[in-house]
Amino acid sequence: MLVLTFRIGEYIYGLEARAVAEVVPPAVCKELPRSPDYVKGLFNYRGKVTPVVDLSMLAMDSPCVSRMSTRIIIIDLADLDTGEERDEQYLGLLAENITETLKVADSDFEDSGLEIPDAPWLGRVARVNGSMLQLVKPHKLLTEELRRVLFPKEDTHDGDQE
Repeated sequence: MLVLTFRIGEYIYGLEARAVAEVVPPAVCKELPRSPDYVKGLFNYRGKVTPVVDLSMLAMDSPCVSRMSTRIIIIDLADLDTGEERDEQYLGLLAENITETLKVADSDFEDSGLEIPDAPWLGRVARVNGSMLQLVKPHKLLTEELRRVLFPKEDTHDGDQE
């Protein structure tokens, strides 16, 4: 499998390349008041309002450092879901040191043996070039409640029509 790698702190993480729609430079985000600290805000991705999650803030409670290699990884959550076809649900993932893709055999990954309730997005691990690479499960990054807030159904209205 092809894996896009990035760092959170000093550790290497990855996303299966098939989950990645595009990698774009950091953008100015409109902050969302009262949202979790790891939700960086919203930005315009190809004409679509797209929420951005700061992966460093999510994992380590410290924001991503602005580096030349800091980027926003665009994933389409609708592509990752099984079931009916839906419109895109783009989510941006702000991450540091996005510098390479690696080809890693699926069989090289193994279960970490840990289940962390506050980090259900942590996936399997592999030893790569003397380091541990841990996969991120993008469909597990958002709680169901936050997903409903960030991606409301089009046919649902709160009655505030003027």
